[in-house]
Amino acid sequence: MWKLAWVLLLLCPAIVVADLDEAELDRRIEHNRKGDFVVELHDANGKPISGEAHFELARHAFGFGTAVNADFIIHPSSAGDLKHYEQNLTHYFNCAVAENSMKWAAMEPHEGKVDTTTPMVLWQWCHDRGIPMRGHCIFWGQNERWVPAWALKLDPPELEAAMKSRLRQVTGEFSGKIDEWDLNNEMLHGDVFAKRLGLKNGAAYFQWAKAIAPNVRFCVNDYAMQEKRTGEYVRQIRAMLDDGAAIGGIGEQAHFHKGVPDNAELWDDLDQLAQFHLPVKITEFDDNTADPQLQAANLRRFFKVCFAHLGVTAILQWGFWEGRHWRPAAALWRKDWTIKPNGQAYVKLVDDEWKTRGDGTVASGELRFRGFFGEYRIHAGDRTWTVNLPDAQRTHAVP
Repeated sequence: MWKLAWVLLLLCPAIVVADLDEAELDRRIEHNRKGDFVVELHDANGKPISGEAHFELARHAFGFGTAVNADFIIHPSSAGDLKHYEQNLTHYFNCAVAENSMKWAAMEPHEGKVDTTTPMVLWQWCHDRGIPMRGHCIFWGQNERWVPAWALKLDPPELEAAMKSRLRQVTGEFSGKIDEWDLNNEMLHGDVFAKRLGLKNGAAYFQWAKAIAPNVRFCVNDYAMQEKRTGEYVRQIRAMLDDGAAIGGIGEQAHFHKGVPDNAELWDDLDQLAQFHLPVKITEFDDNTADPQLQAANLRRFFKVCFAHLGVTAILQWGFWEGRHWRPAAALWRKDWTIKPNGQAYVKLVDDEWKTRGDGTVASGELRFRGFFGEYRIHAGDRTWTVNLPDAQRTHAVP
């Protein structure tokens, strides 16, 4: 499926982006995110069944995620708040990322004394609720403020050894639990480690990481869109790849506080990021627009552009509740858990417009329907099947 997607991207470079209105985005979503499925349903004896069936998308193949706050999970403001938090997370999101608890300074504020309890409690809490996590972040060298104070006192050989130790520790601790990590956060905006180690760029980190944890996908992660610096970000990524960096994915944070670019600009940014044939994720979306209706319109438009683009595999927001949000005005739900217009816009997309559900007739064991790629629950008679439909291939639902 990925190879086909990239072929289509390469064969269609001349698509005009100036007319990317909502109707055109919907057309691309229909083409890129849905398939015509033929599901084979058999009874316990292996015989094809017939009759009426109900099908419903239970989990999108595309990632709709959010940052989660470990401190709140462990020490909630109230039992009621935690209940709302859990219900909204599990109903409207299918993946998550730790807001702060997996960062180096949080896990190892004192050299050699690593706190694995807090991040592991968070991972387990999400895992128990069926929410997979991506890792954020192994290093954050954009500014000395984000580096453990003790690490800043090390000489270059000691610092390199400490960084490799951090890599071994965190990937080992979450082996089999988290298979994707932001490696060194926001290198476009600075890299304390490269300066201290005399490195040309961040390629060496990816080489170390891949040698230590070859089965983990290590990503770049930065904010370029809102500063109109996507071209610079692309050049930085290309330079690291040319120097042997085993980059496994590209993260664009998409923190907006001065408006969201128009559709043509957003599409061009995504095209630029997708040129490396690596999965692109929006990793930290929020929009601090003061006008609630414009904020809602911005979310709807941004999500549609990203969901329509074949290179994008997920959109994660940097929180969803005003009570635990670094930019409270950007939250989807207010502190009292009433939903805001931007929250309504989000729910309308993920729980309505992009939700496949319906009824069909099973003929000679075959149920045919069109829907979004993902995991489905199918009910026929007194039986229920869970079927993963990541593309439009024929699938046999095991009794």
